[in-house]
Amino acid sequence: MAGLSWWQAVLVLAPLPLIGMGGAVGGFVGGTAAAANGALARRTQFGAGITALAMSTVSLFAYGLYFILAGALLSVFTSSQQTSAPLGGPIVATTAASPAPYRTPPPVPQWKAVPAGVVANQPSVINATGAALTWSAYVNTTGDAPYDVARYEVYRSTPNQDLAQSPGELVGTVRSDRTSFVDTGAPARTGPHDGIYNYLIGVRTRAGKLIQGPPLLVQLPMPGRTELAIQAAAADTIASGQPNAVANTVLAQRSSKQLEIGPDEDLGLGITRLVFGFGPLAALPRGAAVVEAHLSVWRTSGGNYPDQCTLYTLSRSFTGAHVTWNRASAGTTWARPGGDYTAPSGRVSAFDPSNGRSDFDATAAVRDWIRDPGSEHGLLLKADTESVRTAPLLNGFYVSIGGSYPAYPASESPELYLTYTGASPTVAATATTSP
Repeated sequence: MAGLSWWQAVLVLAPLPLIGMGGAVGGFVGGTAAAANGALARRTQFGAGITALAMSTVSLFAYGLYFILAGALLSVFTSSQQTSAPLGGPIVATTAASPAPYRTPPPVPQWKAVPAGVVANQPSVINATGAALTWSAYVNTTGDAPYDVARYEVYRSTPNQDLAQSPGELVGTVRSDRTSFVDTGAPARTGPHDGIYNYLIGVRTRAGKLIQGPPLLVQLPMPGRTELAIQAAAADTIASGQPNAVANTVLAQRSSKQLEIGPDEDLGLGITRLVFGFGPLAALPRGAAVVEAHLSVWRTSGGNYPDQCTLYTLSRSFTGAHVTWNRASAGTTWARPGGDYTAPSGRVSAFDPSNGRSDFDATAAVRDWIRDPGSEHGLLLKADTESVRTAPLLNGFYVSIGGSYPAYPASESPELYLTYTGASPTVAATATTSP
């Protein structure tokens, strides 16, 4: 080391620790690198910086080469140990640990649709403060306990409320074993175009999820009055173009099965009219006085409607499954084709665009039926303009039903509304407001 500076001596000695780390291999590599560094240190043609860099590179290369050689030798040694026994012993074949047997993953549970909500029935009693609601019991179709009903929740909202954002105002909760509720807190109606609400029955599951049913549109009567809603027991089309055919069956050929009134050339039905039967009327409470009665029907959107329709009182009963233009029932013909009817009961010139409903005054007919129940034979509705020749663009007045009567939605069924004062009906309904 004579004649070398201190840093040159350090770099010359830097590879020598390999002798102690790696035996023969380390000694060979370390000694060779130390000799090379000594030769570089004695060269005078390079500056101190270049000489230091070259000596450092030699030392790093020596250490890297040593670890590469040592790793290769270790791998060879380990492999030989796995296939050979100690000297004098038997040869033993060794293998890596056997992998765990493959297990088929459990099947992913099939997706189950959320059960359908419950549908509120068209109320038969509507008070000025709310409707008496009933519905069918909820059915958990998944079989999963979290979807069981914990309670029913009754919501009331205005027609323009977005039910996708909120079901409306919670007006009451009902035990899971009950299916009725009487609303007594609706705001009082003040005019002919208000007091209209949507009722919605929600199912609160045991997991806390709310399953909403479809909305039911109801208009409340004026304060101090009560309405009885009587669903038509029969509602049928009769057609002059096919006088002996049940027109409802012919209309079923349409994708949207509907009742129809007015001239119809599309199906060759000619002039079409509607007949409605209600059977014995519900008994009014003692002391009740009928204020008004009206037939309520719902129209589909679009189409050309007759300018005006008139409601008449039938003087002969009919059978819905057999009524045609020529006959009232299977064995009874009309006295005149197209129905036996008397003086007009009420008429309408336009339908209510706010809810698609048309109301026809039936007060006189209903008062007669109450005085003489045997005189109730039903109602007939006809367009004032029935000539196809004079009204070529009129395609009919469609009463939305969704299917052959009585399979249409309850919210769109033809109904007779009786409004009375002087008594309150007894409504069998149980409700609670506790959650």
